[in-house]
Amino acid sequence: MLLPLLFATFFDGAVFGTYVTETGPQRPEHRAFSTNWFIVGAEHDFTRRASILGRARFTFEPFTIPLEGYPQLLQSISPRSGGPLTDHMRAHDLIEEVAVGLEWRPIQLYLAPIGEPPLGAEPFAQRPSSIDFAEAPFAYDAQESFHLATRVASVVLTSKIADIEYGVFHASQSTGRHTNIDDGDIDSWSARLTIAPQSKLSAQVSSGRLTEAKRKISSASASYNGIFFAASAIWTKNDDLTAYGLEMTIRLGAGTIVGRAENIRQRTHTTVGYIFDIVRTHTQRAGVGINIDYHGNTRALEPVYGHKPQSVYTFVRWRTEGITRRASP
Repeated sequence: MLLPLLFATFFDGAVFGTYVTETGPQRPEHRAFSTNWFIVGAEHDFTRRASILGRARFTFEPFTIPLEGYPQLLQSISPRSGGPLTDHMRAHDLIEEVAVGLEWRPIQLYLAPIGEPPLGAEPFAQRPSSIDFAEAPFAYDAQESFHLATRVASVVLTSKIADIEYGVFHASQSTGRHTNIDDGDIDSWSARLTIAPQSKLSAQVSSGRLTEAKRKISSASASYNGIFFAASAIWTKNDDLTAYGLEMTIRLGAGTIVGRAENIRQRTHTTVGYIFDIVRTHTQRAGVGINIDYHGNTRALEPVYGHKPQSVYTFVRWRTEGITRRASP
């Protein structure tokens, strides 16, 4: 009974119920699945400068996505990202974060047995410019796979102009059903500089060394997160793999237009989509939508994928709207 009096609680989440159809390959797949994620947490301000935050992020995707992943033509997930998978996208891990953040402005401390190291742009599922896409970016293998780690400890120096972060962690990676936790000794580090973190327009540069092999990750991105328009430009170099991406979301009343263009492995991928919200309140949205994937530089792949391979995702989507959640400790 005392918890609501002492702590301000918050909840955020999204659920997609999707059916995908493919054209091009000799044996196209047609399958239903669900992507989803949820964030719960609580925070308490001791003074105007001091606070504590607890946060957990999880998903039911290990049970709503097939073991072999959901169909996504020309997607490629390497073993270091939880694969190997070809033409399929993996489920996210059952538990993605259990963390506590301590703040005594201008210093923050982030501690997580399972959590996110200070490396790269915000994960695509929660990124404002990407939150309304039904499927993952094709740059996942290079751009997204390092967001989950164990034994994370990071320190942040904050200001209105810039945040400077440094962290150490174990570079965790699950396989199979993605319900297990790959734990181990701390073997990785990363650092990130975010410019104008308290503005609608921001940019980040980050670098890290992962595992005992010291695999090098470098990332740079710029984002605009407005009420009606959000966009991100992201560059990532993950060891020998480089990815470029540009994505945007435009909200026009009950309608939402999404677009994403990517280049990875010498191929271009374009996704366009539209969502119409049947239910829209100040705390949630629920509607129906469609996303279509197009691919370039695929002529050499015609014997396997046919002429102009394409995936169409039709879906129903519910997600929270306008709920304040702390994205950093």
